[in-house]
Amino acid sequence: MRYIVLGAALATLSFASAGAEEARPAKAAQAEPAKKLYICDQDEMTRRAFVREYGAIEFVKAEDAAQAETWATPKCITVVEHQRLKRMALAQAR
Repeated sequence: MRYIVLGAALATLSFASAGAEEARPAKAAQAEPAKKLYICDQDEMTRRAFVREYGAIEFVKAEDAAQAETWATPKCITVVEHQRLKRMALAQAR
């Protein structure tokens, strides 16, 4: 009988800890980065889709994206500017 009670207690503890682990990613998901960048084409179809999804389209330069300021809505960046942003980040890391 003691083994059954002990087994039930261990099962309850493992379920409780599993529930706590599942709650952690939800908290981490709430702390999403304040800067969201999408690599966007500059064609009309991409512009319409982005406006439909996020309300407005704004392209940013690599220098603007690298600054510490945050923004509320996602922004677009071209492929060339994205490459410049990656080079800037690599140079800063060295």
